[in-house]
Amino acid sequence: MINEKQINKILEDHEKRLSVLEGKTRVQKKINTSAGYRPNSTAGRIMILIQEEFFKKTRKIGDIVCELKTKDYHLESPDLTLPLRRIVRNGLLKKTKNFSDGSKSKVWLYIENKE
Repeated sequence: MINEKQINKILEDHEKRLSVLEGKTRVQKKINTSAGYRPNSTAGRIMILIQEEFFKKTRKIGDIVCELKTKDYHLESPDLTLPLRRIVRNGLLKKTKNFSDGSKSKVWLYIENKE
């Protein structure tokens, strides 16, 4: 015979599964909202990469596109231009043409701004 505790446990499990199926609950990563970026915007997705320390090394825009694709955000490089520019202007990333080893790049690179 099933007791009251077991019934409540079963009902809680069903509620959780229904919430997920109905899209009511989602796991959202916390990002720095003080900069004013919405989590589902392109800039917000770049902010997630910053928090995951993706920009510890210099990255080309193609690297950023590939990393976002692994997270199932299918964007193209022109989609990233304006959000990256805003993030650089806010001082969260630095734009450079120098690799970490001192060699030069023909394209712009982005790295975490340590200042």
